Amino acid sequence: MNCLVTWVASAARRLQFIATSLRPHATYATRLPLVTLLPLALAACATTPKQTSAERHAAAKAAFDTTTKEFHLPSAESRGAERQRLLTEAARGYERVLSRYKDQPFWCAQALRSLANVRATQGRTADAVRLYGDVANKYPDQSWEVLQSWRSAADVLWEAGNREQARVYYRLLIERFDTPDAAQVVRTIVRGAKARLSE
Repeated sequence: MNCLVTWVASAARRLQFIATSLRPHATYATRLPLVTLLPLALAACATTPKQTSAERHAAAKAAFDTTTKEFHLPSAESRGAERQRLLTEAARGYERVLSRYKDQPFWCAQALRSLANVRATQGRTADAVRLYGDVANKYPDQSWEVLQSWRSAADVLWEAGNREQARVYYRLLIERFDTPDAAQVVRTIVRGAKARLSE
């Protein structure tokens, strides 16, 4: 309610100022707009129920999945302008996940890595590598996403001919993930990194 009172008082002061410059219509200018703006004030001050953590998780998942299914995956099957359109929409979708669901690191880490994948596909290597690096910086506890991001950064750099910088990412990957209790898929990725370093 305090929000409504403050908003109406502020609007009234602004309208009073306008009314003084519209002398012949001063009464109309000060009364009608307040009446017409009252529903907007109520809507602005209305409080919506806060989502639970589970609801936020589900909403982030839905936003991520929709972006992946409707734009990112179809872009691989498309060509030309349509492919670029789909990649642009995919990037926007992942950016929305990152801006709206900052409290959901599981989905944000995936969205950030996927955004990096989009940039790599678009040939924006520097942007892609920066975003891959951001995954580890922003979401260090999301181990799978960190592993995949470092591998992708290294592979993109390697293919671009920047072998020295690629080796930095392969070494990071090995240092963190070459452990005796690593899952088989992780060991496979680590072996691949080691093979690259030996070339």
